[in-house]
Amino acid sequence: MRYVGTRARLTLVAVVAVTFAAAPAAHAYGWPTKPFHKTHALRGGFGDPRFHLGETSEISAFHFGVDVVARDGTPVYAVEPGVVIRRHASSVTIGRASGRRFGYWHVRPVVRSGTYVHLHQLIGHVIRGWGHVHFAESMRGRYRDPLRKGALTPFVDHTTPVVASVGLVDLQNAPVDPSHVSGLVSVFSAAFDTPPIAPQPPWDVARLAPASVRWKLMDETGTVVARDTSVDFLHGLPDSDLYDFVYAPGTYQNKPHRPGSYVFWVIPYFDSSQYPNGAYRLEVDAADTRGNVGSATLDLTIANG
Repeated sequence: MRYVGTRARLTLVAVVAVTFAAAPAAHAYGWPTKPFHKTHALRGGFGDPRFHLGETSEISAFHFGVDVVARDGTPVYAVEPGVVIRRHASSVTIGRASGRRFGYWHVRPVVRSGTYVHLHQLIGHVIRGWGHVHFAESMRGRYRDPLRKGALTPFVDHTTPVVASVGLVDLQNAPVDPSHVSGLVSVFSAAFDTPPIAPQPPWDVARLAPASVRWKLMDETGTVVARDTSVDFLHGLPDSDLYDFVYAPGTYQNKPHRPGSYVFWVIPYFDSSQYPNGAYRLEVDAADTRGNVGSATLDLTIANG
């Protein structure tokens, strides 16, 4: 396999993979709102783009949990027993000695810090104006996707992610003609997943980030000459400092009545001079946590010299 990308991304994938390969296996758990054993609607996914207004500028971050749709005032329950590690005015974090933590945000707590909480014990109610529970799981300080297999259960998903477009730009973000590619360019792709159960309006148009985005380059004989993973949220979140290496300009989060736009840097730095001149086909795949895969292709011609 030939790697074409940034050293930062290569290091990121390696570190995340090793971290979670060494993490102890965890058993499944139910939903934080009733019914516990039924799939609920989601309006935000793990790894989605998020923007927060900082003191001096706009700060970009990856969404570190899932947003479970729930009416204001809905009771929220513990998905696992444990001790209340942190209790704030709008959130509760419950943990165990193993280092596993569950966070419940936009919730008015009814439990106190330091107390032991039993399975399915009431821990609070959804705060007015939020309409959802931000639910997060972490292991030893690293967030994990609650929708991965063997975690939040049941979760049934037969929807197929969409790869809406694939394109090329130069290092100044000017469009590049795929019929004449030379030198160093960047490959981007707009891709998203849809919730298996649509939320109620105005969030019915919400989109989720795919669990992973991968690519492969084939020559005119169909032989794969390069392939790699652009992002893999299934095994954890990239560091926030790498946000601009994952999401490209044109990315924004879901809003009421407005679907989010998720544009990924499939290959931030693609050196076309590494390949002989000729015709190629680039395929981009987006997968969810249940193995549903959507794809799109871009035909390109490398013409250096």
